This record gives sequence, structure tokens and C-alpha cells, in this order.
Amino acid sequence: MKILVALGLLVLVSCSGRSEMVGRYEAISSRGEETVRVVMTLAADGTGKWLVATEETVFSWSVEGDHLRIYTRLGGVVEGRVQGTTVHLDVPGWGVLEFRR
Repeated sequence: MKILVALGLLVLVSCSGRSEMVGRYEAISSRGEETVRVVMTLAADGTGKWLVATEETVFSWSVEGDHLRIYTRLGGVVEGRVQGTTVHLDVPGWGVLEFRR
């Protein structure tokens, strides 16, 4: 019985952190002379979308404390830090992007 209670509490804690992160975030990146807007959407079911111009990428995500993890379909993991309504992600090939809700 104690195990069921512990598992239930774990689910509640992880869901509450996730629900706080759900939403649409935007970042602006300078790539050479070009400025690119990146839109990241985090859904309540743990899926997300990354949109750059007309290219869309689907991923899954999790949050633990102030750490956000993006899991790509190819097996990569992009880690970030949450500070209020801002997410800092260190994206390979892009550097650190600052996403604001």
C-alpha cells in the first residue's frame, strides 16, 4: 500500500511541473546576417514541436525541477534550464537560445 501512495505522489509531482511548462515559447537567433525566429510548443501530454521558418520537428519532453529535457526522434537529448517564464536551451549548431513564453 505504501508503494502505491509513493507512486501516486510521484505522478502528481511530475504532472504539476509539466503543467506549469505547457505553452508556446519564442526565441530569436542571429545566424550570420540572418535573424531567425524559433517557436517551441510544449503540450501537456509530453510532446512538443519546434518550428523554424516552415520546418517543423516533433519531440518529447520532460521537466524535473528547473531542468527541461528535449528528446529528439533520433535519440538526442537537449538540456535546458527554466527560469520563470524563460527557458535557456543549449542547442547543437545554434548555441544557447533563450525562449520566452
